[in-house]
Amino acid sequence: MESFGGEQGIYENVDILDPEPDTYKPTELPEREDELSRIHSALRPITLGGSPRNILVYGPTGQGKTVGVNLKTEQLQQWAASEDDITLTVLRVSCKGAGKSWNVLAELVKKAREVRYNKTVEKPRGPTKVELFEMLSEDLQVIGGMVIIVLDEIDGIQQDDYVLYELPRASIEKVSVGVIGITNDYQFHENLDADIRSSLGSREVVFSPYDANQLRDILARRAAHALRNTYFEDSIKDSQHLRSEVLTEDVIPLCAALAGQDTGDARQAIHLLSTACDLALDDGRETVEETHVRNAREEIQEETIGKGIRGETTQRKIALLTVLEADLAGETPEGTTQLYCRYKRLTKLIGTDTYQQGTFREKLNDLVHGNILEGDRHGRGRGRGMTNLYSLAVDPTLVIDKVGEDARLSEITEQLE
Repeated sequence: MESFGGEQGIYENVDILDPEPDTYKPTELPEREDELSRIHSALRPITLGGSPRNILVYGPTGQGKTVGVNLKTEQLQQWAASEDDITLTVLRVSCKGAGKSWNVLAELVKKAREVRYNKTVEKPRGPTKVELFEMLSEDLQVIGGMVIIVLDEIDGIQQDDYVLYELPRASIEKVSVGVIGITNDYQFHENLDADIRSSLGSREVVFSPYDANQLRDILARRAAHALRNTYFEDSIKDSQHLRSEVLTEDVIPLCAALAGQDTGDARQAIHLLSTACDLALDDGRETVEETHVRNAREEIQEETIGKGIRGETTQRKIALLTVLEADLAGETPEGTTQLYCRYKRLTKLIGTDTYQQGTFREKLNDLVHGNILEGDRHGRGRGRGMTNLYSLAVDPTLVIDKVGEDARLSEITEQLE
């Protein structure tokens, strides 16, 4: 049995290679100067005696949206603290899984009361959403001044738009309220009611996916702080000037390339580098090499995506197989109607229930939320509405292996191999 404490020293500060934003918070985002400048412009009226603008921030997972918003709001709070006549409060709430406006409002009331009373309080239980909004308004009136409400993963409010309608229109005596919404869903704005869209999205900032060169520099900065004997030559903080005695030269370029070709997700790239370092430790090696990166990628897919696929319901697995079949035929991204035809054939083949197309689409969307499928929406032409398109977000071989472990579906996967 291994004992703790005897590992050789690759790490200087292991937490810096934790991809979760709550563990390590970068103090700079040089790849996002343009986006930060747009957020800055929307918040600047506060410093000029005006009210904050409402902002919608878009972009895929791992593009620095939340970090960027936090950097600019914290910078603004530092400015306000240095001014004698400015009161500025920032309330941050994650809407992931919230579903309803009630849940978001209850969390906002809790956050506001913790500021108001300077102590931890419980979320209110029992009031209606209208009553919760009145409670929030009262708390904010007592706090006073400027209030910025950050709604991270704002698309998590799916079942009603009440909070999105009311917050931007809030009229509270001696209080100016600004709302910053952060979302991965590019279509979020378009799907809103016109009245909400006009008030909530007065400013929009898009964080496009990082390219491989940007990911290299992000990883280089993390590595310089996280790993021993790793530093920047001439104090220039980019990958070309990184020097390391524990990383071979191809490690960071490979991590960046693999993440860049998948999603451009910085968290994915950081997770890959971190796992590669852990595998080097497991091997008792003093350097991290290309093989550790490739093994790390396989391990991550096996541990996260593989377990996710294995644990899905039979109906979701069949939905996944329809997209796999289309992918192997070179026909992805494919629309719901075409995939549903495949679904009916597969369910008949194995003798299981065939759900209606709407329920089938829900299964596909569940797989999108699990990052197993990629979903997109496209217009079908003027007056013809929108169509949902789906493609694989994971290696087809992994899908075949994990779904094939289900005895009921192995007949299908064997035909697809």
